[in-house]
Amino acid sequence: MKRNGLTALGRLVMFCGLALASPACATIVHGTTQDLTIDSEPQGASCTIDRQGAATGVVDPTPGKVTVRRHKDSIVVSCALDGYEPSNEIVAASFNALTMGNLALPGGTVGFVVDATTGANNKYPGRIVVIMTPATFPNEPTRDAYYAGVKARLEEAATAEVRRITGNCPTTGRERCQIEANNVAEARDKAVADVEQKRLTARVVPAS
Repeated sequence: MKRNGLTALGRLVMFCGLALASPACATIVHGTTQDLTIDSEPQGASCTIDRQGAATGVVDPTPGKVTVRRHKDSIVVSCALDGYEPSNEIVAASFNALTMGNLALPGGTVGFVVDATTGANNKYPGRIVVIMTPATFPNEPTRDAYYAGVKARLEEAATAEVRRITGNCPTTGRERCQIEANNVAEARDKAVADVEQKRLTARVVPAS
C-alpha cells in the first residue's frame, strides 16, 4: 500500500539511508577497517596477524602498520626474533562506545544494526606491543632487571597516552575521553601482569 508516494519498502530504504548518513555512524566515522601499529620489545621482530586461522597482515620487521577489518573476534599476533622465544599474543576487540551515539539519532537503531553487522562497532587497540622473552637469562638479577625495564616503559607509554587523550579532549566529549583513559589504564595493568608472568616463567641458565 502506498502512502505519500512511497511504498513501505521505499520508506525503509530512506530510513536506512538517513542512518548511514549520520555523522555519528561508526561505519562513516571510522569505517569497517582500522590501522594497527605492531611493535615489539625489543624491536626488529617478524610478526603475523591472524584471525580465525586466516592471516590478515604481516609486519617484518617491527615496528610497522597493518590495516585490518574491524571484527568482534580476537586477533592473534605471532612474533619471532632470533634469540627470543616465539610469542603469540591474543588481542581482543572492544566495543566502540562512539557507535552508541547512533541510538540517539533519527534512524539510529538501523545505523547501529549496520555497524554491528559490519563489525564497525568493534575496534582493536591502535598500538600493540608484543613483549619478547629472551630464550635464556644468565642469572635471576639479569632477568629481573630486564623485565623491570619493560614494565617501566609500559608505564611511561600508558601515562603519555592518557595525557594525550585528556589533553586533546573536547569539552563535549569528557565522558568518552574518560572511558578511553580508563581503557588505557586497564590495558596497562593487564600488560604489566603479563610481563610479570613472563618473568616468572623465563628460563635462567647459568653460564658454565
